Amino acid sequence: MLRLQHVKRSVHRLSHLATACPAVARTPKPSGFRYSYPVNLAGAPARHLCTSSQCQASTGSASADSSPLSGQSLRERYERDGYAIVPDLLSNKQVNDLLDEMEAICRGQRGDIPGVKQIDHEEVTREEVIKNYLCIHFPHKISPVVRELVREENTVQVLTSILGANVKCMQTMMFMKAAGKPGQATHQDEFYIPTRDRSLCASWIALDDATIENGCVWVIPGSHRSGVIWPMEPHNDDRFDFADISYGHPYTESDYIPVELPSGSAVFFNGHLLHRSLPNKSKGFRRAFANHYMTA
Repeated sequence: MLRLQHVKRSVHRLSHLATACPAVARTPKPSGFRYSYPVNLAGAPARHLCTSSQCQASTGSASADSSPLSGQSLRERYERDGYAIVPDLLSNKQVNDLLDEMEAICRGQRGDIPGVKQIDHEEVTREEVIKNYLCIHFPHKISPVVRELVREENTVQVLTSILGANVKCMQTMMFMKAAGKPGQATHQDEFYIPTRDRSLCASWIALDDATIENGCVWVIPGSHRSGVIWPMEPHNDDRFDFADISYGHPYTESDYIPVELPSGSAVFFNGHLLHRSLPNKSKGFRRAFANHYMTA
C-alpha cells in the first residue's frame, strides 16, 4: 500500500509502507550485495563544484580519483570529510529512465496511491504532474527500473570501496523539489535510520544539475567524526520544510559547504554527517535519486 501524506506548505510525500516485495527478493543480486526492507521510521563558505573531470573548491581543490569509483583515495576522503563526490555515476540514459519513472509514479501508472489521481492524457506535462510532490519514499517496491538502479554496477563499486564487501540497501527515495519549494533543515540521516555499527551511507544522485540556486545539498565537512547523534527539535524557519532541525552542535553558518553536482553525478555521505538543503530559487526543478545503504 502507498500512502499520501499532506505536509507543510501543501507539499506532498509519497511513502511506500508495504512489506518486502517478493519479486525483489527473487531478483538476482551481485555477490555480496543484499537488500533490507526496514519499517518506514515514523558567511561565504567554500564552494564544491563537481565536473566530469574533477571536483573543485574555491578555497582549494579536491580532485576526483583517476578511477573515481574505487580506491584508497575515495575511502580516505569519505572517512576524513564524511562525504565523497563521484562524477558521472549514472549515464544520461539511466538519468532519463529515473525521470520517466518519477513521472509514471506521480501519474498513478505504477499502482493505486490514495490521494493521487491517475493522469493518462498527454496534454498534462511532466512538470505539471510532479510539481506538487516533494518526495517518493521506497519507489523500488513498485518500480523495476528503480530496483535495478539501486544496485547498478558503479554504485556497488563505490559502496564496496567505502563500506566493504557486504552491503545492503535500507531505503530509496526520489526528490522532485520544484521551483519555490523549501529545503530541509540540518540533520543527520542516522537519526532516522540508526545502524548497529555507524555504517549508514547515503547515495545522493543529481537528476538535474544541482546548484546553489536550485537548492543543492550543503554539508559540514568532518561533522561525522565525533559519532554524536545530535538532538532534533521543531523550527519556524521558512527556508525549510516540516522536518525537525538538529541543535546543540558546535557548528555555525560558515561551516557549511554547498555541493553542486552535474546531472548523473553523486555525493556519498556518512550517516552522521550534518547536512541540509536550501529552497529552490530557480525556475526549474532540482530532482534527485537518494538511497541509504549500510554494511550487511
